[in-house]
Amino acid sequence: MAAGGDAARALSPAGEQAVDRLGAHLAGLGWRPVRVLTSPLLRAQQTAERVLGAAHLTLEPEVMAELATAPGPDELLAAIAARGIDGVHVLLVGHQPLLGDTVGWCCGGPAPPLTPGQLVRVTFDGPPGHATGALRLAIRPDHL
Repeated sequence: MAAGGDAARALSPAGEQAVDRLGAHLAGLGWRPVRVLTSPLLRAQQTAERVLGAAHLTLEPEVMAELATAPGPDELLAAIAARGIDGVHVLLVGHQPLLGDTVGWCCGGPAPPLTPGQLVRVTFDGPPGHATGALRLAIRPDHL
């Protein structure tokens, strides 16, 4: 384990390659998030920076502690709303089980089995909340 424990663990070389492939794939789809929120853990910040770079985007990731510390989906969504984010395309880079639980909660079902580096797209007709979203896309970088 790296000095500093799990919070300081870097993205592995295989993870870097997978995220680079994902970013290149997303660039080809015309992917354009408006904001990027990332956990303060090193590997999440590295993931955000690499996927943006591979997609040729110049957005600056914003560190959001709740992506590592929120006790559940409702609290995570409240923290996102408190940042004034409403109705825009946002990339969240965080960890399991919180992100999977949040996707399941928003879509009104169980948490989907997410893998490291996987991107899912959830859309909402109104404000994000319990059972208000629909899972529209799931891309695993190891399948690219």
